[in-house]
Amino acid sequence: MTKIKAKRSITKASNSKVSATKTSNPTSGHIGLLVLGFDEQQKPCGARFVDAKPDLVAKAAQLMGLNVYKPSSPDIAEVAKKLPVGQLYANGRAFVPNIRQTLYSDVIVALAAEPQQAAIGPDHDKTSTTVARGLPGSWDEIAPGHLVIAQESLPNGWWEAIVLDRKDDMLTLRFRDFPRLPKFFRHRSAVALMSPASKQ
Repeated sequence: MTKIKAKRSITKASNSKVSATKTSNPTSGHIGLLVLGFDEQQKPCGARFVDAKPDLVAKAAQLMGLNVYKPSSPDIAEVAKKLPVGQLYANGRAFVPNIRQTLYSDVIVALAAEPQQAAIGPDHDKTSTTVARGLPGSWDEIAPGHLVIAQESLPNGWWEAIVLDRKDDMLTLRFRDFPRLPKFFRHRSAVALMSPASKQ
């Protein structure tokens, strides 16, 4: 009798576990806020902050030069759940670890698919209004404001990007058609130039 009861208990526990797994689809509320960007070594970093105050997360992200996003769809939440959980410190900073480029690209693509996806914080208001002012004639001539073509990743292809800054041969860029996405970095030789329209 004891063995039969034990088997029944194990069966019930297993069924409960399966049911919980089937119904545990991530939602934006479970994911919290997303912090994304690049660190000082120009490596992608990202984290999700659950049950954290948006204003504190935004301030910490601003100190680190990162962007904050609030997931608004199950698709974003599904990808964002793979991000590590970040931590807020008493000094106002946060722990946002480096992540794989592939994971960073997956989250960026998910955010780009949501046209109304909004970034949180003052950095978004300042940078989302950047407008391209022309095309560079050569790689040596690339300067802030120029429009170039940059590869987001191998699977996601090349997109128009605006040069925000240049230090030696390193460019700080932002995708023209997705101003809410984080800025990123590329070597000048890693971007493509656009040919101006031929004059008739």
